[in-house]
Amino acid sequence: MKRTVWQNLVWQVRPLAPLAMLCALCLVSACGRQEAERPHVATVNGEKIYLEEYQARLGDRRGLFSLRALQNESGKRKRLEEEILETLITEKIILQRARELGLSVSQTELEERLLEIRKDYGENFLDLLARQNVRYEDWCEALRKEMLLEKLVAGDVHAALRVSEDEAEDFFHGNPGFCRSGEKVRAFQIVTPDLERAREVKGRLEKGEDFSELAKAFSIGPEAVRGGDLGLIARETMPEPLDRTLFSLRPGKTGPIVKSAYGYHIFRIAERQPAHARSFDQCRQDILDFLRAQKEEEAFRAWLNALKMKAVVKKETNVSGRGTPSS
Repeated sequence: MKRTVWQNLVWQVRPLAPLAMLCALCLVSACGRQEAERPHVATVNGEKIYLEEYQARLGDRRGLFSLRALQNESGKRKRLEEEILETLITEKIILQRARELGLSVSQTELEERLLEIRKDYGENFLDLLARQNVRYEDWCEALRKEMLLEKLVAGDVHAALRVSEDEAEDFFHGNPGFCRSGEKVRAFQIVTPDLERAREVKGRLEKGEDFSELAKAFSIGPEAVRGGDLGLIARETMPEPLDRTLFSLRPGKTGPIVKSAYGYHIFRIAERQPAHARSFDQCRQDILDFLRAQKEEEAFRAWLNALKMKAVVKKETNVSGRGTPSS
């Protein structure tokens, strides 16, 4: 999926209570009192962001850090709390705009996207979520929000953007290095969660077993369904020491076990492509894509800033610290 600045927004969500609609229909006045009593951290165009939602999001983010370290560094904790609140406010503003335009994501659309994603990850998909401590229902709801944002940005921001041939040619002549392709390798990998399994797989490879079949059987990477095929990889696109290992191997050779934050990797190189310069015709689509991505990012920033300028936002005082989970 193409990444732009808007995809860096944090999209995490808690499931709505199943009795919410029943409450709205049958207990209007009681629910009104309940809503008024629920503590909130901010109001955006009259809609509240409740303390419980803020605390839940903060808890999710703090899972990425050492809570003890955060408690020892009050400045870092405060910045995290401010970041979470700003993200929730931004989400609310964007979702309000989608609702204003009558946009939604149907269950059919969601299921089709889920099938595409699960096809890429194969049978390892649910295991991957479990290892990350993510509930499948929460992940699906976050995906629905991301798809809604894609629809909104495509129609409200990007639809009118154009990149002309003249712009592309001017860029080509003004940036000769852009169309020079660096060295690339066609790589296959097997990723295992522990060293013991990696050693077992390496031993089987040394005995002549098929790399692709072992990747399908043992690798936890999303490319396992393709026999571990990563496609063409340019230099400095993989983290060290993976990049160094990839570009030290000769075609047809299997590398040593390499540890990263993702697990234990075993690489095999199928081919190497030397660096070379491309003509305008060969490079044209890459230039058009690059220039369009630049325009999209600039347009998105301007669009989001305009929405924020029009929004009426009221933050409650003393929010900092209220999000700290009790222990």
